[in-house]
Formats: sequence, structure tokens, C-alpha cells
Amino acid sequence: MNAIKTFWSKHPIISNIILIFLVGVILLWIVLFFLDIWTMHGSTAIVPQIKQKTYAEAASTLQANDLSIEISDSIYDRNLAPGTVVESWPKAGAVVKKGRQVYVTITAFSPKQVTISMPLTGNVSSRQAMSYLRGIGISDIRIETVPSEYVDLVVGARYGDTPLSVGSVIPVTSTVTLQIGCEAEVPVDSLGEEIYDDGPTSYMITDESEE
Repeated sequence: MNAIKTFWSKHPIISNIILIFLVGVILLWIVLFFLDIWTMHGSTAIVPQIKQKTYAEAASTLQANDLSIEISDSIYDRNLAPGTVVESWPKAGAVVKKGRQVYVTITAFSPKQVTISMPLTGNVSSRQAMSYLRGIGISDIRIETVPSEYVDLVVGARYGDTPLSVGSVIPVTSTVTLQIGCEAEVPVDSLGEEIYDDGPTSYMITDESEE
């Protein structure tokens, strides 16, 4: 003890440096100790395989491994039962802390709804209408051609028997029928008479050379 006091009195600067170093080591050890407690160091779990399980089955499996479940997204897939887990993160086999949430994507119980936000008829070409519908997720598009003076423009759009307009809300799995204008066919009868069909009114033009 006397030797320490003697050294301290003879070398105060070195003594203070040694003291600061020791205090730093002790503080670092304390920080690491509490950090291990805070982060649950050594308390880990392995994420089990939960894909293709129902949400209830996945939640039960994760709970048995000291993990919890959280839905992050849902998709509609008519080939899978509603509520089926199709993706998880972290993925199966990952080593994580116990108590961590595993985020899952499940199949929705009903298809996503989309809102028609632009006119589908009027001065809209068939290409524009189909591009817009595909852009909002509708892929089942059927085309009907109807006689019209506006060739290749959409003259009608419907979902089932319901006309579509701006603000219409339909399932993304809907079948949308577009009526596209085309040139009217002009049938020629056996007597050389041409019949022009313009809607409900028919006009007959006879070749004057036969008179």
C-alpha cells in the first residue's frame, strides 16, 4: 500500500493514466454486461417452416418456438385456401432472438377491390383501355366488336351486366367486357343490292343500271 502511495506521489501523471484506463475497462465491462441482458444474448430460436400452413397453424407453430406472428401483406390466390401462409420473413431456418415477430404474407379471404379512376368509353382507344385495366391489376378482359362510326374506340364497358364508369369499384379478378367499334359489314344479296345497316334503321341502295 505504501509502495502505491509512493508511486502515486512520484508519478502523478502516469498514475492518473492508469486510473483512467482501469475505470474505462470497468465501464466497458458494465456496458457489455447490460447489453447482453438487453439483447437477450444467448437466447435464440430457429424460425420453423410455416409456408402452406393456415394462419392458425403457423401462429401455433411459432408460439411453440417462442416466436410471434404478424401479418404484413395479403394476396388473392384462387388456387389456395384463404388464410394460407405463402411467404414468411425471416425465412425458415433463420436464427433469431426469442420473442421476435415473424412477418407473413397470407392469401386473402376475398379478392382485392379496385376503383375505376378514368373513363373507359368516349374518346378512349381499345389499347388505352386495356393498358389501364391491366395497370390496376385486371387481366381478364374480353373484347366485343360492335358496328360504330368510331373505329377502335371503346363504345361500352361493363362488369357482368353492370356498366363501368369513373368511381366503379370491382374485384381485381373481375371479367371486364369492352365493346370496341368496328366498321359495319355491308352484305350483298344475290340480286346485287347492297344493304347498309346503321343501327335500327336499314337503307337499301339498288343498282340503277338494272332499271
